Amino acid sequence: MIYDLSIIIPFYNAKKFINRSFKNCKELSKIINAQILYIDNISNDNSFNILKKKIKSKKNFNLLKTTKKFSHSPGIARNLGIKNSKSDNIIFLDIDDELNIKGIKKLIQFLKKNNSNIIYLKKKIIDKKKYLTRKESPYIKYNKKNMQEFFNKSINMAAISIIFKRKFLLENKLFFNRGIYEDIFFLFKAHFYNNRIIKIFPITTYKRYIHKRSITNTKISVYHLSCMFEAWKNINNFLKKKLSTKKYKILDKSIQFRLRGEFANEYYKIVNSKIGLRTKKNYLNFIVKKYR
Repeated sequence: MIYDLSIIIPFYNAKKFINRSFKNCKELSKIINAQILYIDNISNDNSFNILKKKIKSKKNFNLLKTTKKFSHSPGIARNLGIKNSKSDNIIFLDIDDELNIKGIKKLIQFLKKNNSNIIYLKKKIIDKKKYLTRKESPYIKYNKKNMQEFFNKSINMAAISIIFKRKFLLENKLFFNRGIYEDIFFLFKAHFYNNRIIKIFPITTYKRYIHKRSITNTKISVYHLSCMFEAWKNINNFLKKKLSTKKYKILDKSIQFRLRGEFANEYYKIVNSKIGLRTKKNYLNFIVKKYR
């Protein structure tokens, strides 16, 4: 069966979010022809079995499991979802987030009328019971013809709240790397290869919940610092391979500008954290060696 939309939901030890997520997806599937793909990253809190019982009689629900455990690496689970999708349209949904029921029919109509490889959805950010509607990133319409703008401006760096064409992802071999902050390199490559107009769906559709214990909001660590650096290093290495020496040199100042900016972000994140002074010094030395 071909679906109008594949909703790919990776999870790891997400027992407390399952009921809300399942309820939201069940309501969505009553309104639209959607494939729900839950992918377990080998949880150890019985999340898999809880979901298995819930989706037993649901034909449009699928429950998959990664073959190897990649701790804190939702990208590996997302890759499995891409490969098992049965729709031309894919969206990545975190298990602690939701899609807004209102307007979901109009979204499907919008997808049928538009052939864009990348369609952004407006997000509602829910943080400490305060509802905030954030606008799109100041700059999302970049591609390989205007890379300087990508490095010089604030950009969107999250793969959620975006509809991707599955064919586009497969043709360009767009998959996530392991680790966290994997969205940055994935989304960069998606924009780099995109040659169609990027659209924005005008109705607020994605509901994102901010949690202190989410992967990127947990206590700062060498792992977090290393993954952030690797994301930008991967982009730099990717451009060296894809661009001519002349074109890469033109971009060099913009790349260095962005790397200095990312270093500054990490620096102040460490300085303003509540970790001990000795650990702060170790972390600062770590990022200095990396970004230098």
